[in-house]
Amino acid sequence: MKIVIFQPMLKQYRVPLFDRMGQMLNDKGHELRVVCGTPPKHELSKGDNVVSNLGVCIVEKSVWLFSGKLHILYHSVRHILWADFVITEQANKHLHNYILIFLRVIRLKKFAYWGHGQNRQGSPRSWREKIKKKLSTQCDWWFSYTEGVANYIASLGYPASNITVLNNSIDTSKFKEVLSAQSEEDVAAFKQQLAIDEDARIGLFCGSLYSEKKIEFLLQSALDIYESNSNFVLLVVGSGESRSLVEEFASRYSFIKFLGPLFSEKKALAFKSAELFLCPGLVGLAILDAFVAGLPLFTTDIPNHSPEIEYLQSGYNGEMTMHLQAEYSRVILDVLSDPTRLNGLRQNSLTSGDKFSIGNMAQNFVDGIQSHFQASI
Repeated sequence: MKIVIFQPMLKQYRVPLFDRMGQMLNDKGHELRVVCGTPPKHELSKGDNVVSNLGVCIVEKSVWLFSGKLHILYHSVRHILWADFVITEQANKHLHNYILIFLRVIRLKKFAYWGHGQNRQGSPRSWREKIKKKLSTQCDWWFSYTEGVANYIASLGYPASNITVLNNSIDTSKFKEVLSAQSEEDVAAFKQQLAIDEDARIGLFCGSLYSEKKIEFLLQSALDIYESNSNFVLLVVGSGESRSLVEEFASRYSFIKFLGPLFSEKKALAFKSAELFLCPGLVGLAILDAFVAGLPLFTTDIPNHSPEIEYLQSGYNGEMTMHLQAEYSRVILDVLSDPTRLNGLRQNSLTSGDKFSIGNMAQNFVDGIQSHFQASI
């Protein structure tokens, strides 16, 4: 079977997934092409896009119109005609999706959607979301990011038997290696450089600094925690539009350490120094880095989390509180004062990190393709 996966652009973090899938499918006698577009200008500035062919990935030219609301991928029809089965991102903007819908209606092609079902950061009442909802069931198979996405798609009337749950992930293997390479002496030296006491209780935020991450909520909560536990230290790693706010707090309070963006060994040392991962705002794939490092995640119940929030089991590998600063701070203080509870959360986080791996995601993807193939015989 010849399989095409369409992507609007090729992100570096997706390459290991597609490489694994290409090899796994090849071993089963199938051929995979991942056909990607070129990113629009605002995406190029992020520096995380691949713009040339790589492995099973083919990069074709894209045209982005109407501020990114319409995506035209060159040669998409040629790849559709080559394929026996097409998998495409569930999004209104892709012109090739409408071609696939038409070809499916006249019984010339079968295709699948993959994605997160709905825009959690958008309005469900918008006309774009209404169209997306209507078209979500017009395909032959579904690859959902998470179990919750699968449940949502099934609630629209789509057959659950035709849905494969991927458990969306990233390749954390290199980060694991870097973490394991950092010795206790390295961690001690890292703390010493930051003037952090050896017995400090350290919480870590690592990610982009913008409003949906609730950075001010995080900083104010840190003040509450420190007021009750003067050994508490907050490390903030990352950059973004809220950077100046973090710098202001860090200049006023010595227990808040702003480290800016960190990579490789420095990032690993920040994770190994900490006991908790604090992100009261939007949670996405950063949850996997936290779990791989054995850091339970502490967040709040807000409506715009990414689907990966489902990997959090409150009370098992972290805690989710109401979006109230006093409660968030209190729960963190309670965990810090209970070594047995904290150790349990940390161990369970490591277990979750193994469960939601890129290897498992690749296997789920390939198993779903196989299931579709068997069902269509």
